Amino acid sequence: MSRPHSYLDVLARVLALPLSEGLPSSDERFHAASAGADALIVDVEKRRYHRVPDARPQRFDDTAHDGVAQAALQLEHRDGIRTIALAAQDDSFWTPLPDPRVIGLPRIVQRHDTAWTSPAPPPSNAPSRTSITDWLGSLVALAVLAFFAAFGFNALRWSLSGGRNLLWLLVGLPVFPIFTVLTLVAAYTLVRRTVPPPRRRALEAIHVDRGESFRLGEPMAFRVDAMVPVSVDGQPAQAPPQILADLIVQTLNDPADGDWSLRDQFWGTGSADAAPSTPTGTGERRVHYAGSVTATRRTPRAAQERWYLKLSTSLETGVEPFHIASLATPPLIAPYQMVQPPDRQAQLEALLHNTASDLIHEAYNGEDGTALRDDFTPEECRAVFTIDADALVDHAMATRWYEGRIRAERISSDGCFYMLKEGPAFQLMYTERHETVTVCESPDLRSVVGRYLFAEHLFVDHLAGAETIKVLRPRIY
Repeated sequence: MSRPHSYLDVLARVLALPLSEGLPSSDERFHAASAGADALIVDVEKRRYHRVPDARPQRFDDTAHDGVAQAALQLEHRDGIRTIALAAQDDSFWTPLPDPRVIGLPRIVQRHDTAWTSPAPPPSNAPSRTSITDWLGSLVALAVLAFFAAFGFNALRWSLSGGRNLLWLLVGLPVFPIFTVLTLVAAYTLVRRTVPPPRRRALEAIHVDRGESFRLGEPMAFRVDAMVPVSVDGQPAQAPPQILADLIVQTLNDPADGDWSLRDQFWGTGSADAAPSTPTGTGERRVHYAGSVTATRRTPRAAQERWYLKLSTSLETGVEPFHIASLATPPLIAPYQMVQPPDRQAQLEALLHNTASDLIHEAYNGEDGTALRDDFTPEECRAVFTIDADALVDHAMATRWYEGRIRAERISSDGCFYMLKEGPAFQLMYTERHETVTVCESPDLRSVVGRYLFAEHLFVDHLAGAETIKVLRPRIY
């Protein structure tokens, strides 16, 4: 089992189905996963899928067909085990994958639970951790008690022979019942420690209110009102001490190779503590939570995106949110105004020493601004730098910035550019996964320094004239 392929994830969201872990074939052309009560199969190579109702994928097998290994998927079907030779299926078996770039993003599956039950026990009744020595001690004590209970039973059985064996009755009568009860109590305690009883903190009659408008950079208030019952299934109920809120934007990751996928980005988090509960006169208590969550602008507006609010009671794995609500796409924040444009020398030094983000922050904030570095769009970042690419390279050569950065031998690293001097020529090298390739080679030091500078430093490739100097990061397979 592994993380589902991105195509499976998109398909499950379009069909509004919960998705389990994925199964890949040996050549990773086919992927399968359980989606609700059905099985979804995708052909990554040809971007198509097939849905099998009332089935669950078990494993992929490689079967030989005309001397060629082909992937076959074994399914647990309601009629028994079924095997499908996927590569042998014709086009009528498959359905083209819905492309979010064409049909748009799937709608958010909203959730408005009126009751919530936590799998965690109340803090006061939480079982303490048991060490290995405690377990061994409990098992030894249980064995000793069981031995004496068995001895007492045998003493009663021996006394049935009559005569002098009746004396065993004096031993068996007290020993057997006492140690039998102690053995049962010890066994029950050991089992109860292994499987703690289901104690729950519950909320009922949940009602959520939130602000009508949602804008980037402005707090959106939310309020949760609920009832805390006296008990749930005979166990005491306790309200969670805090409600957690997340603002999430769903966008389409559309790389150049077309391997698209959906992703959820957390753009804001907030919390609300429980206010003092109010008795209702029926044994139940009212509890209230009031808080806010704010989303700041951190990336440019995507062509397609959907916003939603998620409320939960814990960050622990397995605790499902009790409220998911769609939000209208907020309008963009008005562009920031530059209050302290940097001079030419400050731009050169910031770009050469990788402090460009600090310079951007200072340019828009001045002395007292509070905007964060992640709040600025790429267009606002580029507006800070007015120098051109040739001026930056000339400054790097004039100040001999490159000294100490040219290596005499190859290095092994991961995702790293470096300059290498071999004989009369200078080389720009790139390493990834312990493999090294030569990006460019020239006897002109200025040419290699310029390409190294534009490949390794942030914001440099956005300068005017950078198109003739910058290099692409090579892909190593």
